[in-house]
Amino acid sequence: MSRPGSTLRLCAALVGLQALGLAAVAVFYLVELVVATEDDAVRALATAGLTLAAAVGLALVARGLLHGRRWARSPALVTNLLVVPVAIGLLQGGLWYAGAPLLLWALAVLGLLFAPATAAALEDD
Repeated sequence: MSRPGSTLRLCAALVGLQALGLAAVAVFYLVELVVATEDDAVRALATAGLTLAAAVGLALVARGLLHGRRWARSPALVTNLLVVPVAIGLLQGGLWYAGAPLLLWALAVLGLLFAPATAAALEDD
């Protein structure tokens, strides 16, 4: 049996890595902003801003999970529930190399969010 909180720490780490992934995408869009044509600049800036905001939000969720905050479970759950259909769409579109890791990652986070050790760690006061 795993120690109470070990699944919660693993879940927080996975969500934190998702936040880092989103931050990397934001950096990609900022680089695109430098090399984009004028009509693409606004779109790249808006996408970079939204992606960076999502990365910061997920980082806060990961921090909340790491500190055992109950509120952090809901945004982690919703985020990964939204990732599942995106990953399935990528798989259906033939992009298995992007869809499969995304799907496995989201399912891992979802499983860890509802693991008994995670529930116990989030319910301890």
